[in-house]
Amino acid sequence: MISAVEMAGLLGLPAPTDEQAAVIESELGPAVVIAGAGSGKTETMAARVVWLVANRRVAPEAVLGLTFTRKAAAELGKRIRRRLAQWRHVVEREHPDDQKHLAQLRAGEPTVSTYAAYAGRLVSEQAMRVGAEPAARLLSQALSWQLADAAVRNYSGALPVDIGAPSSLTRYLLTMSGQFADHLVDPDDVEQYCHRLLERLAVVAAGKSLPKTGSLADFATSTAHRAALVPLVRDFAAAKAARPAVDFGDQMRIAARLAEIGEVRVVERARFAAVLLDEYQDTGHAQIAMLHGLFDAGHPVTAVGDPFQSIYGWRGASAGNIARFAQTFRRADGAEATVYPLATSFRNARVILDAANALAQPLRRLDGLTIPLRAARGTGTGRIAVARVETVADEARWVAGRMRAEWDALPAGARTAAVLVRRRAQIPLLSEALQAAGLPVEVLGLGGLLTTPEVVDVAATLRVLGDHKPARSLVRLLTGARWRIGPSDLAALRSRAVSLVRVDDDPTQPEERERASIVEALDDLGPADRYSAEGYRRLAELSAELRRLRRRLSAPLAELVAEVERSIGVDVEVAARADRAAVGRTHLDRFLDEAARFAAESGETTLRAFLAFLDAAEDEENGLEAGEIVVETERVQVLTVHGAKGLEWDVVSVPGLVEKIFPAEPKSMNWTRSRHELPGPLRGDGDDLPPVCLDGAADLAEVRARLERHHDDLVERHAREERRLAYVALTRARTAVLASGFAWDHTKTQRAASPFLLELRGFAPAGEWFEAPPGAANPLSGQTLTAAWPADPLAPSGGGAGRRSAVEAGAALVRAATHEGPSGLPPAAPGAGAAPERPATHWRHDVDVLLAERARLQRGDAIEVELPRQLSVSQLVELDRDPRQLARRLHRPLPMAPAPWARRGTALHTWLEQRWKAQTLLDVDELPGAADADADDADFLALRAAFERSDWAERTPAEVEVPFEMAVDGTVVRGRMDAVFGSTDDGWLVVDWKTGKRPTGAAAQSAAVQLAAYRLAWARLCGIADADLHTVRAAFHYVRSNETVTPTDLLDAAGLRALISGPQDRGCGRAITSSA
Repeated sequence: MISAVEMAGLLGLPAPTDEQAAVIESELGPAVVIAGAGSGKTETMAARVVWLVANRRVAPEAVLGLTFTRKAAAELGKRIRRRLAQWRHVVEREHPDDQKHLAQLRAGEPTVSTYAAYAGRLVSEQAMRVGAEPAARLLSQALSWQLADAAVRNYSGALPVDIGAPSSLTRYLLTMSGQFADHLVDPDDVEQYCHRLLERLAVVAAGKSLPKTGSLADFATSTAHRAALVPLVRDFAAAKAARPAVDFGDQMRIAARLAEIGEVRVVERARFAAVLLDEYQDTGHAQIAMLHGLFDAGHPVTAVGDPFQSIYGWRGASAGNIARFAQTFRRADGAEATVYPLATSFRNARVILDAANALAQPLRRLDGLTIPLRAARGTGTGRIAVARVETVADEARWVAGRMRAEWDALPAGARTAAVLVRRRAQIPLLSEALQAAGLPVEVLGLGGLLTTPEVVDVAATLRVLGDHKPARSLVRLLTGARWRIGPSDLAALRSRAVSLVRVDDDPTQPEERERASIVEALDDLGPADRYSAEGYRRLAELSAELRRLRRRLSAPLAELVAEVERSIGVDVEVAARADRAAVGRTHLDRFLDEAARFAAESGETTLRAFLAFLDAAEDEENGLEAGEIVVETERVQVLTVHGAKGLEWDVVSVPGLVEKIFPAEPKSMNWTRSRHELPGPLRGDGDDLPPVCLDGAADLAEVRARLERHHDDLVERHAREERRLAYVALTRARTAVLASGFAWDHTKTQRAASPFLLELRGFAPAGEWFEAPPGAANPLSGQTLTAAWPADPLAPSGGGAGRRSAVEAGAALVRAATHEGPSGLPPAAPGAGAAPERPATHWRHDVDVLLAERARLQRGDAIEVELPRQLSVSQLVELDRDPRQLARRLHRPLPMAPAPWARRGTALHTWLEQRWKAQTLLDVDELPGAADADADDADFLALRAAFERSDWAERTPAEVEVPFEMAVDGTVVRGRMDAVFGSTDDGWLVVDWKTGKRPTGAAAQSAAVQLAAYRLAWARLCGIADADLHTVRAAFHYVRSNETVTPTDLLDAAGLRALISGPQDRGCGRAITSSA
């Protein structure tokens, strides 16, 4: 038998620690690994698989690995495949005659996926056994939200008047539906339990009225509201069944039911001889029910996790799950599973580990499983800086100053840093201070993204266009840096709004009077003398801009967002910012990606639906998730602590360490006070929760005492969850931690320092520490705040000289250079974009432009065409192959002659869709072969026979016909990938089927642009960073000649940006030319 140390030597890897070796070499059977932060669990799991395969304990394809995110699954799968490939090379070199083992290594590979994907596969194969639909559509988060919102709006039943606004009801509904699925509870059970509680409370009250406030009133109200919400959950379930569709919770519930069936257990246990469960501390009740049902009774299951990193209790996870693993997954003889520790950290510096151990000590006393982390050999000392300053603004400046110093001390090129916040409300002030310090700042997460200034402006414009109550957003635009409308002009606009209101003379109908709308007033400004001259010009220009944008409301959502971005000029502004090189368009592109993802995943792609989704993301602190987060170098990333799980940076700042911020206030964690929380006794993890029971209560006073004692127990439990969250935040840092708090923000009394900050203070050098004297008044409340209105974004600030004179001088040069219009065209019509002119003026200008263009064509001059902000992949290919031809098409769009490939589904693609059972609807630019120059399906039978002879006929794609929209340097690129396969060695392989001839020379180089776009799109969909783009490959398969071409020099993200931007990039799009 090969030992773990010997195997590492053969593979050229560092020798494992004794703890790692014990895990790697453990016998086949149930085991749980308590892996501390940064302890090398991914490498240990990969080595475990290779050791089992190398010692002929299991075949590669008999290994199942499960984790939570696609990014983690890709990383684990890539690591295992790489190590198995290394082992294969060892065998080929050392034992070339062992053909049986070599064949085994070449033939199969482990299955590594997310828990949700595994449940989805189980359901697709076995759902009919329990009467479920195996091909039900999996709902995205966006579409789930929309269905829930529709269920609320269409509900015809009675609801308590004080139950909440419709938007709140949607949130309650989704929470309840998710919890019902997570804990395998039926709506009837919840409804009956609530009614029993109310009946019991009435018996105890013995005819007395309940108090109007306090714990008793909260208990009665939340219980009655919960019962009233259950019919909405049923309606939501019916709406999903009608599609038919399921969400992740439904899928896991069905999988848990399937796990109870003997035949299903036999199939899965025979398929997978060894099972690895990553991040087990984050599993919920339904997931454990599925896994236990399939793989109990001594089956080799190894769970890996850290109870200190169980921070998703609000999402159904319980820290007690991993503590109970040894009892849940017993050995075949009934003995408890073996427990292994991994306590050597390869990530954190020594002082950070010491502080983390101290922070976790109160938790360690309770779980009895974990041991303190140890630093690996050669680990540096590290740094912790702690400060408590006077005000929240002082804290932002302290964080920015210390981060600047740490940033400058790191070697440039691969620096990483993060600011981890407990609340998203902290982000704007901190981001502004970091940017003022000259740091490149990137805000992560959809909720955080909506706080960035450039995205706020885009979202505000979208709300003015599509929201039913747009006044607030319009006022933001009017008073913002671009339009700068002053108070007198705002008052005049308001007066105009009032004058436009229809007056109802019927005195019996006072309620029917219309409300004044400044949006309508902006559309009909009235006499110009009501306003200042400059104010009227700006208002008229904004009115015309919004009118133009409203004509684009029927455009695809991502295109509309891109058009808004271009129209308001925010793309130019971010291109001119100091951080343009490191961050630039990052936030705008990610917002475009969110819009494209929403449109691709949801059934209702209206602007109003998207705005409602954004509202939900803003309202939720833990929030609607926005995909997987990737650590980027040379940026200071700002995100929530929850979003940072599993990531690491060189430097980490944790601000806001004060009471009621971090640790946060306990909210919506007590089911006796929160209408949308599942009662503890009905939860699958109810044994981990503080108990409460009304049975035997003599009177209402005793009921109140029990409820308040229960609440106190939950508050204490919440404090432990916050401590785990602080532990996660601290252990994200490799070399330096900046921990800070403040005394004053908007509160009447000073905020007390967080216990976490006080504990960290003992591991840091003496630093700034402010404490206000007892009874001191908030200094911020006594300040007289002054500001100029309208604000001048170029005016002097922070002691600087301001940029107005320089910007105005530059603008004057631009105006002078373009006075005659581009390339000799006549100047724009007088007043264009300002107050409306008579139509004849604009007609005359249009005729002049057309005549000038004709004259240029007669002279043989080139015509400059602005590249549109939306491109199909076929246009991208043409941009590289023949930009002049593309310019002609864009300049004078004409219908294209019918081509064999220009219809929905060519014969071969239709057959392939049916072969892999993935019929889809395509847009014209997404047609199979739309980027082909000479697609030919005339001889379909020969093509089909040729495909069946190819190696691809024996493979099954992971995805087929994958539509995408992605933002590349402000341009939305749209397309559809034919097929995506799991690569045997390097991750993913995107394949495009070609029915024509293989091109050569420059034509082949241009065709490869299509693959470059597909590769980047798939990487974006999987959350793969640009730096890891090499893990995604792309290939053409020429069916007729049975050739697969995998270019090795595809354009990367920067190359595609350069292609789109062009050498004449001026920050606002590329111009291409066409000769006559």
